[in-house]
This record gives sequence, structure tokens and C-alpha cells, in this order.
Amino acid sequence: MASDSIHEVPFETDVKDDTVPEIQEVDQEDREVADPGLKRSLKSRHMQMLAIGGVIGPGYFVGIGSGFTNGGPAGLLLGFGIVGILLWVVMQSLGEMAAFLAVSGSFTNYTSRFLDPALGFSLGWNYDFLWFGILAAEYNNLGLVTWECWLLVKPSSFLTATKLIFIFAFFVCSILITSGAIGNQGKVGFKYYNDPGAFADGVTGVFKVFVFAALQYSGTEMIGLTAGESANPARDVPKAVRFVFWRVLVVFLGGIFFLSLCVPWNDPGLLSGTSKTARSPFVISFVNAGLPRGGDAVNAIIIVTILSALNGALYVSSRCVSALAHEQKAPKFLGHINKRGVPTYALVFCNLFGFISLLNLSSSAGHVYSWLVNITGVATFITWGGICWAHIRFRKAMALQGLSLDELPFKAAFYPYGAYIGLFGNLFFIFFQGWTAFLSPFSVEDFFMNYIMIPVFAIMYLAYKLWNKTKWVDLSSADLVTGRREIDPEMRLRDMKKQSIGKRIATVITG
Repeated sequence: MASDSIHEVPFETDVKDDTVPEIQEVDQEDREVADPGLKRSLKSRHMQMLAIGGVIGPGYFVGIGSGFTNGGPAGLLLGFGIVGILLWVVMQSLGEMAAFLAVSGSFTNYTSRFLDPALGFSLGWNYDFLWFGILAAEYNNLGLVTWECWLLVKPSSFLTATKLIFIFAFFVCSILITSGAIGNQGKVGFKYYNDPGAFADGVTGVFKVFVFAALQYSGTEMIGLTAGESANPARDVPKAVRFVFWRVLVVFLGGIFFLSLCVPWNDPGLLSGTSKTARSPFVISFVNAGLPRGGDAVNAIIIVTILSALNGALYVSSRCVSALAHEQKAPKFLGHINKRGVPTYALVFCNLFGFISLLNLSSSAGHVYSWLVNITGVATFITWGGICWAHIRFRKAMALQGLSLDELPFKAAFYPYGAYIGLFGNLFFIFFQGWTAFLSPFSVEDFFMNYIMIPVFAIMYLAYKLWNKTKWVDLSSADLVTGRREIDPEMRLRDMKKQSIGKRIATVITG
């Protein structure tokens, strides 16, 4: 249930105040789209945990090793920093819309409302393909694709907390290792930035990092998808969005920095590990320092992160599929919600894609599986670009319908510049992140691996548009009602009075 300070927008109102627009009546079908039976039980702490560490998986602890070998420490920091800025502006756009219109499906719903239902369809399934690939990757990493394992997975904030505790513990261990306080290496300092160097392959190496960074950041947008299940989205979504800043700065950039002090990018363990966990730079940092027990602890944490990543992937993908079904963009049965507020059929449907991990039983199929994992980064850029585009159209719809910006519980920082940077920045990466495929000799395989999602997205869009004869949305009549839960003005005033000057400055910095 929503808190006392939040109330549902009435379907009929006699209020004629200039700051509160007249609310049109919403039919039953629209109500079902806004709230298709999912429970509004997510607390603020749940959403904040999702924002800062909900989808930190084995890619962070293991896959980041390949990023080191491709870009070197400086190249990895630069790549993650640039994509992190892009993520921040995207989340500003998504946070503004999700806090105002808390609906199931979030950005796929907004794309249908403010752009074109055909784009909502293609963006929604593009996003699901992304998560199907991640699901298969995590089940493969776990190496225990059994029914017992599949039924074990359920949401748990404990797993997220465990990951974060370990990450911060590693920061401390890294300082102790590089200073010579523990281990047998003596003082290390910044010597790996000089030998073998800060960059592994110059500009080419940095570009190879971009898609990998997008894949690691993907899932942050689940904040928007959870808004429909939040007890108080107007309060909780902005808080969760602000945590994204710290996720990028501390968890990712901080983790890369401390790793770069302990492991050189040309370490043989990164290049020729005998198992996936053996290639983890976290493991290597302890082993090189003569602390093998620390490496064993990392291997245990990797299992925890896989379970946590599975939780996040199943949660996000099932909610997205369920929302598409309620919008008649997926088979109707996938929209079924049980009495506990769980989209059961969508959950089973998404879980079936874990069987893709069985393709690794044959070498040729495993090669195809590697494709599936690599293209998810491009699908992430497509999703983020769609979010920013929907936000630009959302603001225009508000202006055309005479809604004041004071109605927004959360305003995106640096609008409209941030939204346009997000839109064109993602378009740039969609089309140019794979330019290394054109280097001599031209790689046909790399070309398709980097660009296959573009024609897939276009085909889905054109097929749905031609079949359903959809049109671009007239923003003067776009739906700005369904899913809206207004803030009590008195609560807003109380919150503003409580803010200290320091907190206001921090709010500006973090959005």
C-alpha cells in the first residue's frame, strides 16, 4: 500500500487550479496496464539496493579481466567512465518519467505512449533478448543447470549486500597489498601503470571496452521497471536514481582502479586461465601477493554473485515480458499474475532461455552462444537511446497539454542537454562501437557480432508497424494519466524545508 503522503490520482476531479491539470477518466483496460496485479510492496531500501548492486554479477568479478587485456587500466577506466556518464543521463531521463508515471513495463510503455507502439514493441523485445542472453550466461557460469538450481533462485537483498561488502573489503585489501602491509610482493604502488603501461591497445582497446561496459551497467534501468511495484515511487525512484552516481563512481570505477594497482593487464593468468574463475583479476591479485586463501574467498563470492545476477535477470525479464503481454505485444498468457503478485508464466518462459547455456556442450554451438553474450551490449545502447528519446517526447507532451513542471516529483538534471546527449551518445555507440571489425583484415564475424541487433530491431519494428498499422503518437493527446500517483504538496514542502544546503549541493551533483 502507498504511504499516507501518496495518493492515487482520482479519475474525476473538480480541481481547476493552474498547477494541477484536469484528470481524464481512465478505462479499466488502461488501469490494468498501469497495475496488472503486481504488488506495490517494494520499499525504498529495496530499490536502492537494486540501483547500486542488484545486477553486479560474475562479469564484474571475472569478465572484467578481458577488459584489462583489451584496454589496459587507463583504457578500462576511460571506457567505463564515458559509458558511466551516458548511463547517468539515461537514468535522469528514466527517473523523471518513472517517478511521475509508475507503470509496469516502464520505458517500453513510455515508448509506446510518446513515440510509436511499434517502437514500444521492438524496444521491449530487444530488452528481453538482452536479458535472455544474460540469463543463459549466468546459468552457464554457475555450471549447475538443474531443476533444483532453477527453483532455488528468488529475489534476495542479502545476496546484493554480500557482494557490496566484499567489494569494499577488497578495496581495503588492495591498499594493504600495494603498500606492502600484507603479502610478499613488497610495495607495489603504481608501477603497473609504467610497466606494462596504462593502455593495452590505444584507441582500439578503449573502443573494445565500450560494449563490455554497457553490458556491465545494463540492468540499472530496472529501477524504472520496479516503479510500478514501489509503495511510493515519487519518493523511492529519485532516491534510487541518485544511487546510480555512486554505483558508477565507487563500485565500478573504484573497483577498476584498485584492481589496476594489484594486477598488470598482461598478467598470464588473465590471458590463459584454465577456468573462468581462474581468470578473475580479483583472484589473481591475491594469488600474486602470496595470499591464496583470499583467492578462495573470491571464488566463493563469484558463486554468490551468479545467484544474485540470476535473481535480477529473472526479475527484470519476467516483468518486461508480462508488461508486453498486458500491452498485447506478447502472448496473452504471459501476462498472468498469481495471487502473490508474481508473473508466473512469464517467469517460467524467461527461465527456459537458461537452456541456451547447454549449447556449450558442443564447440560449434558454444561459438554461437558467445555471439549471444557479446551482442547484449549493443542491445543495451538501443534500450538507453529509446529511454532518452521517450523522455524528450514526454516533456513535449507535458508542454502541449499545459502541465507544469512543478507536477514532477523528480526533474532530470541538465534537461534538455542531458536527454539529447543520451540519445545521440547511444546512437553513436550503436553504429560506431564495432568499427574495429573494419580494420585490416576485415572480419565478417566481428561485423555481424557487433551489428546484428540493428537489423533485428528494425525488422521487429517494421513488422509490427505494418501488421498493426500503427501511427506516431499525437503528443497533444498522449496519455499522461495512467500510472500517475501525485505527491501531497504539503509533503513536498516539508521535504524541501528539511534539506540542508549541503544536501542540496549533493542533490545537484548526483541528480
